[in-house]
Amino acid sequence: MKIRDSKTKQPGNRPRSKRATIAAVIRLEERVWAAAQERNAKEFKELVPADAMMIFQSGIVLQPAYLATMHDRTISRYELRRIDGFMPNPTTVILYYEAVRIGGEGGKAFPTGAVIESTTWIKRSRRWVAVLNQETPIANDKS
Repeated sequence: MKIRDSKTKQPGNRPRSKRATIAAVIRLEERVWAAAQERNAKEFKELVPADAMMIFQSGIVLQPAYLATMHDRTISRYELRRIDGFMPNPTTVILYYEAVRIGGEGGKAFPTGAVIESTTWIKRSRRWVAVLNQETPIANDKS
């Protein structure tokens, strides 16, 4: 006879597999990029909370400052390549990928070439939010 305790998950209440969770968070990351390109502040705020930090080649930007300057930033085209991730614990997903973006900010073009992106997502109040993003240029890349 198999005995179930209160910690045993019932069929239908199974937690998602790590791979399924990572895939879902990748879709959220793609929504962040679309919101940034469309300058959709409402969507961006839903995915990137007020305490989030972005580390760009141009410097560190907190979410409120990003939103305040969103209208000065144009992402005319972008491509995300080889996106993957891992889960160091059940409430954290770290994504990493290569990105090429064409556009500019404040009248200056973004630096040319691809960057390696890393975004840390955490589960907060039953939903995933991006709290840290960092871009690192790929040396000698002319994408």
